[in-house]
Amino acid sequence: FIEMITILPAVMILMGLFSEFVPGKLVVKLLGKSAGIKGILLAIVFGALPTGPLYIAFPMAAGLLKKGASISSIIVFLSAWACIKIPQELVELQFLGFKFMGLRLALTIISVIFMGFLIEKIIGKTKRKEPIKP
Repeated sequence: FIEMITILPAVMILMGLFSEFVPGKLVVKLLGKSAGIKGILLAIVFGALPTGPLYIAFPMAAGLLKKGASISSIIVFLSAWACIKIPQELVELQFLGFKFMGLRLALTIISVIFMGFLIEKIIGKTKRKEPIKP
């Protein structure tokens, strides 16, 4: 709880800066539906790079969604944040070996991408009267 209280204000400041200075057209271009698999792969990279706790990713995901990122990109971003961390992959490699790490990482990436597309399809099929709001 104390960690969350100390980190959240900085996240909110960063989200304010993101909201002000990152144009929606750029988010749509990089992470929108038209970005296709490149957007999904970029979402994996964006999710795998940070090392902070997952609750930091939720306001970021909301900001991306508000600016035009696709549902599948958001799901992939959040799932990658939770399951794929570059520093943790290096530790996993050291203790469990390349074969273990490589197979787990490959299956995780495949699963994360599949989950993103599946949730996009499910949410897209439901007739919503209003758009998803973060």
